Amino acid sequence: MSTVEQFEDMKTEGMVVARTPRQLAFARLRRDYVALASLIFIVLLVLFALAGPLFEAWTGHPVNRSNSTGVDDYTLLPVGPMHGCVNGLASVGERSCFVLGASNNLGFDMLVQLSFGARTSLIIGIVATVLTMLAALLLGVIAGYVGGWTDTVIARLMDIVAAFPFLLFAIAASVAFGASLWFVILIIAFFSWFYPGRIFRGEVMSLRNREFVTAARMLGASNSRIIFRHLMPQLIGPLTVYASLSVAGAIAAEAALSYLGFGLPLEIPSWGRMISDAVPGGLYINAPFLMVFPGTLLVLTVLAFNLLGDGLRDALDPRGGTIL
Repeated sequence: MSTVEQFEDMKTEGMVVARTPRQLAFARLRRDYVALASLIFIVLLVLFALAGPLFEAWTGHPVNRSNSTGVDDYTLLPVGPMHGCVNGLASVGERSCFVLGASNNLGFDMLVQLSFGARTSLIIGIVATVLTMLAALLLGVIAGYVGGWTDTVIARLMDIVAAFPFLLFAIAASVAFGASLWFVILIIAFFSWFYPGRIFRGEVMSLRNREFVTAARMLGASNSRIIFRHLMPQLIGPLTVYASLSVAGAIAAEAALSYLGFGLPLEIPSWGRMISDAVPGGLYINAPFLMVFPGTLLVLTVLAFNLLGDGLRDALDPRGGTIL
């Protein structure tokens, strides 16, 4: 009999079953349908981003490639959804068929641009979050555990970074150093680490004098062993929650920079730039889909990561409700 079957039998018989914090957290998360729906959306978004080359081959429209058939000859507006698909999807693969229309007045394919834009957002969001969490963990744990002048210096550094105006600094740095994918990632990580760093610092300060840390120190454990074996596991919950929220913030920040025309080079598709391209000449008034498609994806993506973060926070909270 498997462990699951034994657990169900014990549960049926009314016996009290001890569960680990991880099992309790999973049980809470499994009953949070909003968080599960957000997770499903994120998985589908990842698949959509990976399908970019397939969409290129399927539509016959390479990414960032102008197509004269993507612009109306009379109105000079980007063509709308299903333009040129006379026989429905049977005509997909011909250069005259735009399933979701064109994304700008150059005739870029909207479907292809959305897919590669999703890839851009996810890469920036995930890589920037990894760098953010590494910096926050390193500095937050050191400040909280060591204390003294080390804590003072790191805490003041957090205050200084928090005082910088993000958009102004990012725009100035983009003009000075040029636009690139790594520039956007690093600039977002630089302005994001201080908040989770404060959280980790506070958690470590509350844990460093607890009994289990004192016992480990009395047994001769080194500072590095105490940090990695005893303190770090206590930070997994906050780390998971703030990582998911950080991805949402990084995606929104990249879209804002791209909308303003800074950050990413022109050859890298971006949802923010797609929205920006719909503004000149009032294109969005006559072709609202130019803003609706990328804007809806952007809002849903940020919302999904935020809701998933809220669900993880509730699931990992040991004071959460009892799972029956």
